[in-house]
Amino acid sequence: MIELGIDPSTVTEDDDSQYAGKVLMATVKGDVHDIGKNIVAVVLGCNNYKVYDIGVMVTCEKILEKAKEYDVDVIGLSGLITPSLDEMVDVAKEMSKQGFKTPLLIGGATTSKMHTAVKIAPNYFTLDHPAIH
Repeated sequence: MIELGIDPSTVTEDDDSQYAGKVLMATVKGDVHDIGKNIVAVVLGCNNYKVYDIGVMVTCEKILEKAKEYDVDVIGLSGLITPSLDEMVDVAKEMSKQGFKTPLLIGGATTSKMHTAVKIAPNYFTLDHPAIH
């Protein structure tokens, strides 16, 4: 900021303009495992992304509500257990129904490129807003 002539003391805590982008991270409803999500959040933060980590066992409604509130550039969903896969599909369907145009990042031990391509992408994917594993 200083090199741009901006006095850091004049920047409010809510100012996110200096970040490379804003990412919402959540472990989906029914899952409490968050080690992988936490690692991804740290890596993104170290690469100048503002990360909004909204925790574990997060409902679809809360994920989409917070994504709108924070006006994020990417939504990241995490899950370790198999039932999480179905919850991720439900989130993708609801994003499509609500007209979201935000890229969807899928991750977790049970996730795969195949699952993302076969189950999630048909519910939420265009070139403008991809679903990425």
